[in-house]
Amino acid sequence: MFYLHCSKQLLDRVSLGANKPAGKGDNILGNWYAKAIFSKPQVALFVNERTLLPVLMPLAPASNLVERFPQYLFKILLSQGVSESFMQQELDHLDKVIYCKSTNRSIIGILNMFTYHLEGYQSMHYADNCFSLSMMMADTPCGPLYKSTITPGNALREFALSGQIH
Repeated sequence: MFYLHCSKQLLDRVSLGANKPAGKGDNILGNWYAKAIFSKPQVALFVNERTLLPVLMPLAPASNLVERFPQYLFKILLSQGVSESFMQQELDHLDKVIYCKSTNRSIIGILNMFTYHLEGYQSMHYADNCFSLSMMMADTPCGPLYKSTITPGNALREFALSGQIH
């Protein structure tokens, strides 16, 4: 089980209300945040609260967005070089989701920053698929990580090895 903090626009799309208070899930990486980005094509951006790791995926069909999320996350985790046991432990706990409203303003700021970068990457045609764009964003320096690992990809790898981010 994991907690997914969604923007209001995304909650409206998945047709579910956020009826539970936020808590701590069973998954290793912790809570995830997500928002809908209404570009062409429309995409959903997921960001991990602990590592700031971005996962970009097609929004449509929104009704099964959460069921499709683990396969996109798997590709990113595999490409970031984390161990198979770490991946399996994370993916095993993504079978049930509890929707919550977005509450962490810092993560909302990161979502907005990644959205801004996404628009730039798409306009410059640096990448044209969700996987490539996710990998580019994972190598983007993020303010909250400046004193430690600097990028979400580095934060993920450090957390997967040591269980914490220094």
